[in-house]
Amino acid sequence: MSQTVPLKDESQITIKLHEKNYELFKARTERDINTAIQNSLKILPYLSAYYIVTEAGLELVFSHDPQTKKAIQGIKRTIEISATEMARSFSESKIALLSEADFNPVIVSIFQEAGCYSIAVVPAIEDVVSVGVIFLGATEEQKINKNLLSPVIALAETIPHALENIKAVRATQQRLRELEAISDTSQLISSSSDLQELYEVLHKQIREMIGEVEFAVSLYDPETQTIAIPYLYNRESIEQVEPFPLGEGLISILIRTHQPLMLVEDTERRARSLGAKFIGKPAKSWLGCPLVIGGEAVGAIIVQDLEKENRFTQDDLRFVTSLSAQVGGAINNARLLENARKRAIQLQTVAEISREVSSSLIVDNLLRQAVRLACERFSFYHAAVFLVDESKEFVVIREATGDSGAQMKRAGHKLAIGSKSIVGYVAQNSESLVVNDTSKDPNYYANPLMPETKAEAALPLRVGNQVIGVLDVQSSQPYVFTEENIKIMQILADQMAVAVVNSQLFAEAQERLSQHRLLHHVTTAAASSTSIDEALNSAVQGLQVTLGGDQIAILLSDKEQKNLEVRAAIGYPNEESAKLKIPFGVGVTGWVALQRQPQRINDVTKDSRYISVNSKVRSELAIPLIYRNEVLGVLNVESSRIGAYSENDEEMLGTLAGSLAAIIAHSRLLEQFRTQVERERMLYEIINKIRRTSSADRILAITADEIGKVLTAKRVAIQVDLPEAESL
Repeated sequence: MSQTVPLKDESQITIKLHEKNYELFKARTERDINTAIQNSLKILPYLSAYYIVTEAGLELVFSHDPQTKKAIQGIKRTIEISATEMARSFSESKIALLSEADFNPVIVSIFQEAGCYSIAVVPAIEDVVSVGVIFLGATEEQKINKNLLSPVIALAETIPHALENIKAVRATQQRLRELEAISDTSQLISSSSDLQELYEVLHKQIREMIGEVEFAVSLYDPETQTIAIPYLYNRESIEQVEPFPLGEGLISILIRTHQPLMLVEDTERRARSLGAKFIGKPAKSWLGCPLVIGGEAVGAIIVQDLEKENRFTQDDLRFVTSLSAQVGGAINNARLLENARKRAIQLQTVAEISREVSSSLIVDNLLRQAVRLACERFSFYHAAVFLVDESKEFVVIREATGDSGAQMKRAGHKLAIGSKSIVGYVAQNSESLVVNDTSKDPNYYANPLMPETKAEAALPLRVGNQVIGVLDVQSSQPYVFTEENIKIMQILADQMAVAVVNSQLFAEAQERLSQHRLLHHVTTAAASSTSIDEALNSAVQGLQVTLGGDQIAILLSDKEQKNLEVRAAIGYPNEESAKLKIPFGVGVTGWVALQRQPQRINDVTKDSRYISVNSKVRSELAIPLIYRNEVLGVLNVESSRIGAYSENDEEMLGTLAGSLAAIIAHSRLLEQFRTQVERERMLYEIINKIRRTSSADRILAITADEIGKVLTAKRVAIQVDLPEAESL
């Protein structure tokens, strides 16, 4: 071969090089770029090689020997070069004799062994950093033509731009796929309010955009400060993780900081530097984004890979962050709706038990139904009712669920009042006790018949200030008891207490006087009423029959006005007499309300406190209506006979007053809960109507219409203040 390339050949090679270089601009992938570079360098009469720059050094893409038309024999595929040496050796294009070249010895040896005398180095530089290097080797006779080197330099200068274009196109395509996925997710979640369906939609989008990885959705309960994982995919199955306390794990960090977090290298060390602690094997790559609504974290989305580092990219982080912002509200709304449904079912349970209390005095059947419904409607593992025995020293199991409950009933299971147990503590202290993690509570008594218990709550069955028993409920999951369901269960316990008391009163009535049987009729008639006024009217009518035509009145307390107001009366000579308002401390009834003690007066003409309403009245019996240490009113009976009322009458009416007080209190609570349930139902219907439309005008119209219906308003107006457009 001659020393130089002939001028004619040089021109043809230059033209072909420029033509081939144009292929770089059409490249759509890194592979297309490498192919274009290879096609260009094959035109040259020199040995050529193209390496890309990696963290370790250089990695061979291809090499070419123009004589053999094959790769250079024995060429190294990887060459270790430090970043410092890379910057020094490949910062510019240069031609050098191999004997004088100040390059990595491996590179020099490659071309020396191939018979080369000189070498040209043409780096592809992007922002002063080499991304690739072209090597040309020539024999002593050939030499390297500087004119032919110019199009090679142009080729090298084009490589970074081509790579950048591919990255930009890829990023755009990735972003489009993300936006499509988020849009699809938005459409899917708008048509579903089922949490499980929402989790599956999320998992599907994660799998399509990121691939097959471990995936989890966690939910945070600020009331109990616990985290639950209702959906966990571990590449084999979908599971649930029972609630655990907010602590020092990575999910807890997301909940506290409200910021996304991605760890893809040295995950365990980096997590520990953040203060996180691991239980079990840590993931090699971990990515999590909190679900934040109104500035509060309600949960998090987690993806992780247990085996691979650098599994996730900034694109993945951006996508999961966007997805969490998109679905956080939907998940939270579905969760609130599910909780509202649960509350409605639980309140319905209370109402059912209340009806049973009103209609049945067979306490065993009632308690059996109550503990069964408590397990079914509240999703508890076990429920039992203990009643205080005659000695007042023990609480004995009266009714319980499941085989374990049946065994305890047969064995007459009992616990000492005040014993080191949750039930014993509640029986002694007359206050609820909730243990959301039995493994950490010193009062927990581990019953071998119920090994799955993880949480337990006990509530007193109280009538007035007296504890007559304990409702005990247990769960196989920790941290399930909330302030809301404890309140509802306390109402259930109060209903059971009323049922037990009613049953006891009924039993006593069977054994004692027929008058007590009539008393039971009065109590049940009042308790079965649908409102307080109906209950009170039923009570006074029944009492008049029982007492033989006396004047009877029930006065209710007005705390703000500090007086008593007649709410139900019978037997008075005129209507005005039954509409009195008596201040606390005034008259017999006012004294009874203030002092919280019954008064039996044989001759009212000798008592200065008596307020004369009917001149024929000679004797009076007034009983305070007390429920949970609160005076709700006074039951007052009057007779034209002197000494008409005995100690038995006082005892009988005292018992009735206790029941009436409970009925009054629970009637008020039930009215409140009925109002709440109706309000939640109406809200649910309004939300459904709004969610079925995407028109802002239609949403406002529906909102105004529904507000008008709820408030019975003649006119409703909604004003929307839009921000003024900024001037250009």
